[in-house]
Amino acid sequence: MIDLHVLDGLSPLHGEERIAFLEKLTNINVAAIDGSDLATIIAVAVLYLLTFMFMCYVWYNHDYQPIRAKTVKLCTIMYVAGLMWMVGDFQMNGLVELTGAWKSCRVWVVWVRILSSYIYSGMLMIRFYALERIFNQSKPYKGRAMYIPAICLVVVLLAYCLSCQFVEGKYITEYFDYAQICVVDDRFRYASIGLMWVPWTVVLVLAARLRNIQSTFNERYESLVICILAYTILIKTTVIHATHPFYIFEKSYRQSETLIDAVCSCMIILLMLGYPTYQCMFRRDEYEKEWVQKLRKDGVVKKYSGNLQVGSASGYSQMDGSTFNSPPKTNYFEKDPIDTIHMSLNTHMSANFITQPTVAHRRPAVEFSALHMNSVVSLDGSADTNPAYPWHII
Repeated sequence: MIDLHVLDGLSPLHGEERIAFLEKLTNINVAAIDGSDLATIIAVAVLYLLTFMFMCYVWYNHDYQPIRAKTVKLCTIMYVAGLMWMVGDFQMNGLVELTGAWKSCRVWVVWVRILSSYIYSGMLMIRFYALERIFNQSKPYKGRAMYIPAICLVVVLLAYCLSCQFVEGKYITEYFDYAQICVVDDRFRYASIGLMWVPWTVVLVLAARLRNIQSTFNERYESLVICILAYTILIKTTVIHATHPFYIFEKSYRQSETLIDAVCSCMIILLMLGYPTYQCMFRRDEYEKEWVQKLRKDGVVKKYSGNLQVGSASGYSQMDGSTFNSPPKTNYFEKDPIDTIHMSLNTHMSANFITQPTVAHRRPAVEFSALHMNSVVSLDGSADTNPAYPWHII
């Protein structure tokens, strides 16, 4: 490939002359940008619009405990990063004419396309790290354990992007007006792809460590499918850039590169949030009861903050940045909340009358269904065969 700097100052080529020049430059058949590229952009936009509507529904039902336990905030950051990733793909993959703002190659390639894809994979890595810490290490995910990995990620990404910003353009990427193209240096190309393998490799290792996690959160199967989708993106990108460095001039490669990125990035988010969201739509109350019961059966109540009850938020959802005020711990609240209630009932039951525990922290009367007791009795001494389903923290 010739040094395009020698062509600086010449009038830009257009139409067939530009295509002919690019074919001589690359020794391939160059496909001009046409309606199929616009159709690809529209398809990606529709996919992300549908995902946006899905995310709006998730946030509207954010207080639904099985959804809240799925780290909605991290998934939202992933969605925004994925959206910016796709916009960067439009420019970097050659789906748009490089006119106006699209000429800023370094901005679109480094600060939009590459940074966004790193943020996306980094958020997924942090999510898997949180699961590893909570379920395998039996440690809380809060305080320094939560902030240090995030800060390290930010520092590494900013350091890499800032170094790319201040290095001379010919070593990163630069725009040549004569041919209206962005030329990416091969060393920068392979360094960026190599760095992309780091978070995905960490995700794979953590997913392997989480393979024996209890099935309450379906993380075993989710992790497997997420890794398949992630490595589909990673291997595809690596192979295309290694074997077809001028793929942006070949219609099938540039369009498939963009579509695969879009589909896989959206599917990972939908996979993480889809099942509890579906249950929220069609079996809201029933599924939450089943979810809490399954949580107890799997023996992961201890992973929670100590005030797990139907309708409350758990320690697992602290991954989502949420904190809750637990009632003061006394003799009653040192154990599983349901065991506490049984202790209270056995201690204070006289004839058919039940009094409130005098040692436990007093809260408003809350009813529990036969899911947790043989009979339905409220703490104020009244019985109800059709209890209201509690939604708030007790």
